[in-house]
Amino acid sequence: MKKIGIISLLAAAIALAACSRVQLNHPDNQEIRFQVAGYRASEAATKATTEYGLVPFGAYAWFKGENPGDNAAFMTNEKVGYNTADNVWITESTTYYWPKGGALDFICYSPYSTSGVPTVEEEAITYDSWDVSLNPDVDLMYADKASDLTGNIATYYYSGVPVLFRHALAKVAFTMRLAYSEKTPSTGDKTKWEVEVDSIALKNVRTRGSLELVLENGEWALPGNRVWACDTTKADIGFDCSALEVFKDTQPQTISESMFVLPQPLDLGQKIVMTLTVKTWRDTGNGYPDEPFIQETSIELDASLSTANIIAWGMNQSLTYNIILAPSQSLDGIKPVEITFDPANADWETIELNTEITI
Repeated sequence: MKKIGIISLLAAAIALAACSRVQLNHPDNQEIRFQVAGYRASEAATKATTEYGLVPFGAYAWFKGENPGDNAAFMTNEKVGYNTADNVWITESTTYYWPKGGALDFICYSPYSTSGVPTVEEEAITYDSWDVSLNPDVDLMYADKASDLTGNIATYYYSGVPVLFRHALAKVAFTMRLAYSEKTPSTGDKTKWEVEVDSIALKNVRTRGSLELVLENGEWALPGNRVWACDTTKADIGFDCSALEVFKDTQPQTISESMFVLPQPLDLGQKIVMTLTVKTWRDTGNGYPDEPFIQETSIELDASLSTANIIAWGMNQSLTYNIILAPSQSLDGIKPVEITFDPANADWETIELNTEITI
């Protein structure tokens, strides 16, 4: 494989923060309503934002009586939607009221599904063999468990059961720019480059896996590195390069907007590969000519998606890879390597022989 330069990948994960819950008693005969909030860390990393949208979600609830023998399932996969007329989130097919005594525990998930994914129990949520490649636009989310509630309360943006969603998947995006597009050395001559991306893709990305979340001290215990249990199912993800302009300067271009991916460790051979065409011009004092000095086609490059600070795509993390591409062979992907020479003399070869010269 012919290679030039080296691809430098930088990534940053959005930090996570926690939100608190409050509990209050409310009057009797109130319908059970919900208040939903999407989860995103702000600059201050202190509270949720209203980015959830109007996607219906599923709700489970369990009644906890003053007498433990009265405990019972209360809601089983009820569809909760937004009622625009009343400006409330409420169950769509059945109306539920707060019990006279006791309390309710709630677990919600998004988006609503009748397929049994996820499986929700009082102390666990399970996603079994979910394939992101078959559901590329589905943002799987699960909510913090809301416990010991006796009425609608105001915690986020509505009055109702507090529902704080967290993302079960990860998101990745890619940008690319040239490390340099022109060089003027001390000799005064100039060199410039243009790079055209012919193809670009991700290789060996895991797409199917399972996740089990179990409550510990009222919080969901996340797996190590926040990754799912991946099986061997993998796929290559190609990007459409038709909208990319020829790289003529160091301005970045978007290779791919954020897309959902299965949270996974990045030591399974995942990498980014691309094929490039590189044109080189030289100006020795009369300006750059119309035609390039040389043109290199079908240059193949690849780099691991694992970096020094990103060893996995974790749940609820949004990552952006900034690819820095050197258009010629370079040190550390940044400094171009000038052509130098290494002269040496071979030793004289001494030959001893007898011969005659006749004139």
